[in-house]
Amino acid sequence: MKRLVGFCLSCLFVALLLARCVHTSRVPTPSPSPSPVRVAAITPATIRETAPATQPQASATAAASPTPTRIPGQRPLVALDPGHGGEDLGARHFNRAGEMDLHESTITLQLALRIGAKLQALGYRVFYTRDGDYDPNLYERDVTGDGEIDLRDVVQTRTDLINESGADILLSVHLNAWECDDEELWRATGGTETYYCPDRPFGDRNLRLATLVHQNVLAALRSVGHEPSDRGVLIDHAPAYPGDPGHHLMILGPKDEIIVRPSNMPGVLSEPIFITCDAEAYLIVREDAQEALAQAYVDAIVQYFKEYPPQ
Repeated sequence: MKRLVGFCLSCLFVALLLARCVHTSRVPTPSPSPSPVRVAAITPATIRETAPATQPQASATAAASPTPTRIPGQRPLVALDPGHGGEDLGARHFNRAGEMDLHESTITLQLALRIGAKLQALGYRVFYTRDGDYDPNLYERDVTGDGEIDLRDVVQTRTDLINESGADILLSVHLNAWECDDEELWRATGGTETYYCPDRPFGDRNLRLATLVHQNVLAALRSVGHEPSDRGVLIDHAPAYPGDPGHHLMILGPKDEIIVRPSNMPGVLSEPIFITCDAEAYLIVREDAQEALAQAYVDAIVQYFKEYPPQ
């Protein structure tokens, strides 16, 4: 209980910080069907291209980069964004002794690398926002131009580099989390969610990609003996509690008072499991489960490009 109280106080501090810097924090309501703490949705991933010649850095005043001209016959380019990295561990799982035994940033990287390898084997091109355990805003630059260096700069840097890559679609992979006073309840609470933004010129494509990803992820989890709770395909600014105005996820949403330069391509944010759920945490480290999930994402992407060939 002492560990839980300490965890909740830490979460409160982080939530206050995120509300000031990113304005996308979610307040969970303890219940058998909780609105989860959107850890994956509000904390940043890291950025790096596979084997880069140089590490590009976004200017605080730079306009959105134009989409590079496609070479005729060139295969689609998929941006894979494994959440968190470096000192940002993301959501965490604790064993019954109160010891952290698993954290989000490692699992999301493992999944992204599996997905990328499978896509490359099929001839697709892949851009990783990170391919190791490091942080994106390496030089701690104010890329949003607001005079501060915070989480917004990390997410904006990631988005800028994805745009510069000229990716055709974006897949951001995270793991969900939730805790409350009833430890047995949150240890048993899991589920699958997929987020998309409808408020973009390519909103219909966002929805279709999210639907394909969600359906394939659910099927993959069932194939390894786990019956997931289907929490649905959700809009990225869905209110988490009564009275919550909702705020777009920076990686997916349109330009607004928070998002300086939005992503230029269709994309989704996937949260296949809750890492705070014992059964799902121990499932996600299994070789067969990671392999099934990676194939599920690949199958969704392949189907998407059959329906929407790159121009």
